[in-house]
Amino acid sequence: MKTILLATDFSNHEFWAADYACQLANQLRTHLAIVHAYTPVTLADMHGSVASFTDQERFQAISQLSRLRTRMTSATKGAIDVSIIAFPGDAETAIDTEIARLKPDLLVMGLAGQNPEKARLEGSLATKRIPRTQVPMLLVPPGARYRRVQTIILAVDLSEPIDALALANAKRFAKLFGAALDIVCMEDEPDEALQKAAEGIRKLLADQPHTFSFLPGNDLSIVLDDFRADHKVDLIMMLPRPHTCFQTFLMESNTQHVARQSLVPVLAAI
Repeated sequence: MKTILLATDFSNHEFWAADYACQLANQLRTHLAIVHAYTPVTLADMHGSVASFTDQERFQAISQLSRLRTRMTSATKGAIDVSIIAFPGDAETAIDTEIARLKPDLLVMGLAGQNPEKARLEGSLATKRIPRTQVPMLLVPPGARYRRVQTIILAVDLSEPIDALALANAKRFAKLFGAALDIVCMEDEPDEALQKAAEGIRKLLADQPHTFSFLPGNDLSIVLDDFRADHKVDLIMMLPRPHTCFQTFLMESNTQHVARQSLVPVLAAI
């Protein structure tokens, strides 16, 4: 891993994602880039022309980013390289632009945004990006303190074939973190086909420490939270499936649902 991109809006609850990204970059010795989108202020003059007054907004954005960079370099004793990007415009465009430019290995975002209660009920910019993300995403809920990842829940859906590339990426992240995988599939009574699919996954992960469990339930977020509470789990990893715009508009994906409700960071591995 070479580059982590952190997107922040400097809301009160974004501290958790910023701290997590900083500590993770320090652990993995990667470059950390921070992007913040600010809204340029425009004013129509008496002749109807529109003048843009962006200097003050840009200065404020750069000042906030610079203070955050100083705190991060101080916290890691200068061990990580941090770059900052003040982007004029909306947050989604800023993130898409910097992903295309930097080609980061991981995007880190806070789950709460400006309104944590609403985000938990309805989702946030971070969860809405999941179905169309082009890079792995790490979503950090409020209150999630960084600790070295040792155990990861990997939630899989065996009702359809698993994307081999996504599974390889999940394995890559587990090795990168030096973590064991607890693979979980929500299924009350797995039939022979599901048992065979599970065995296939276990063979692919033969050189990766892991367990595999079929667990009963109707709500994946509750099943995973119960499993997390009974085991020492630091991270939940999901394998998002591609969704059409129509599917995204009509329904929430499993990864979005789990991320919205989770109390620990969720990694959408693609």
